[in-house]
Amino acid sequence: MNAAISSRVSKIWTGGTSGLDLSGLGIQIGHWEAGGLALTTHQELAGKVTHAENEAVSSHSTHTACTMIGEGIDQDARGSAPNATIVSRRSNNDEAEIASFGALGGLLSNHSYSTGNPNGDIPLYGHYTENAAEWDEILFNAPYLTLCKSAGNTRNDGVNTGDNGYDLLYTVATCKNLLTIGAINDVLNYTGPQSITHSAFSTWGPTDDWRIKPDLTANGVSLYSADDDSDTDYTVKSGTSMSTPSVTGAIALLQEHYHNQNSVYMKAATVKALLLGTTDEAGDNDGPDFQHGWGLINAERAAGVISNHGITSRINELSLTNGSTYTADIEVDGSSPLSLTIAWTDPQGTPVSTGILDNLTPMLVNDLDVRITKSAAVYYPWKMTPNSSSNNFDFAATKGDNFRDNVERIDINSLPAGIYTVTVTHKNTLVNGFQDFSMMINGISPNQVSTENFGQGNSLLVYPNPSNKGYFNVKISNDWDVDNYEIQIIDLLGKVRMNNLYSEQQVKLNVSHLDSGIYIIRIKTEKGEYKQLLKIEN
Repeated sequence: MNAAISSRVSKIWTGGTSGLDLSGLGIQIGHWEAGGLALTTHQELAGKVTHAENEAVSSHSTHTACTMIGEGIDQDARGSAPNATIVSRRSNNDEAEIASFGALGGLLSNHSYSTGNPNGDIPLYGHYTENAAEWDEILFNAPYLTLCKSAGNTRNDGVNTGDNGYDLLYTVATCKNLLTIGAINDVLNYTGPQSITHSAFSTWGPTDDWRIKPDLTANGVSLYSADDDSDTDYTVKSGTSMSTPSVTGAIALLQEHYHNQNSVYMKAATVKALLLGTTDEAGDNDGPDFQHGWGLINAERAAGVISNHGITSRINELSLTNGSTYTADIEVDGSSPLSLTIAWTDPQGTPVSTGILDNLTPMLVNDLDVRITKSAAVYYPWKMTPNSSSNNFDFAATKGDNFRDNVERIDINSLPAGIYTVTVTHKNTLVNGFQDFSMMINGISPNQVSTENFGQGNSLLVYPNPSNKGYFNVKISNDWDVDNYEIQIIDLLGKVRMNNLYSEQQVKLNVSHLDSGIYIIRIKTEKGEYKQLLKIEN
């Protein structure tokens, strides 16, 4: 339960204050483990876990499975996505199985294990290996598969001590295209970066080429979850193995929400842009760092971006071809911070020799660049820059040209009102002749709120706008021929404030209990879905 509170999953799951009531329905999670499979008969998992092979069950696998999909019979062991399902496998043939899972349409997988521990062989820490390149290739060929990987627990193992806890990632944790997850303590009431205490064990980055890893963090200390000694057994475990399924479960909810809104699922690059663009700040300095990555996952904020797409946020899946440029105008009103993130699933990199310690040769293949401009003003993404010795691991991130990461994020805390231009370009020649990418923008101005009625021709009418004495009218034409339709009133933080089904052609909505302000009305029918801003005056 504390893990769900820390990640804000508790705000968006069934019964959460957002009103979204997400449960992971329709989401299948691939679950690979080194030591065995999840106990299918445990009361938290019964009917929701399938064994893909004949292997023994394990405590570790049962624990991580429950963190993702536990029913909540013991409320303290409730999983993030109890209506999702799991296919459980051993990791001894993971590459071929992950490739097959992705080719068959798999959306999400969890990997709370490590392989290829260097055991003190310093050149291998942070090194992008052939194994990492193979996983990046698998994910490039499966653009909808989001793979969540534990960062590891090596910080107190007494290895690579000259880097003071940094530069300890190894093998596939250095991949570009997956999410590498670190571990922090519970955050039951986030009020700022000071609320976050890092675990004593979680592995810190960077990679040798100075990419920002881990990608983000979640609670991985003293998680209470199911155990395999009996069908009613529970235990407490710590590790990035425990923080990773918290993120996986959150993604299951966000994929469900996105599908509810758009009837399709997000690409993995879209999931990455959404998650890494909506984190809570962590660490001593603004921006990313090599301890926490982009920060603490905030599933509630990510869900709000999905809810408000087309109003105060945008989520776009786009593509660049060789020599092309993407541009779009956005409007801000000067009252809110602006955050923009792009992410892309990059072709596999080419590993370099470990003969040069901490070789800085970039593993990025297709280098995209995003900027926000207005007149002479140019706003750049975050980046981490090594000194001549590549040992300034704890220095603050700066802003400028990022040629290392396949994620770029621009944060602007205060921006004068006006229209700005977003531009995405690329360097050199794109491998394969094109590069798909995803963009998330949060904090744009709502479209100008009209004081007139609005509708879809003569088929749909909502009036008066602004409200009159706490009421709106919704009128649907007879030619729609619908048996029922759903009306939601959503605030600009993404919280559903009203949600009801109607069958009448005309209804009078009582919004007198809501505070005056700007809201979104969402009307869902068999004929389609419509969203528009409303102004409530009470």
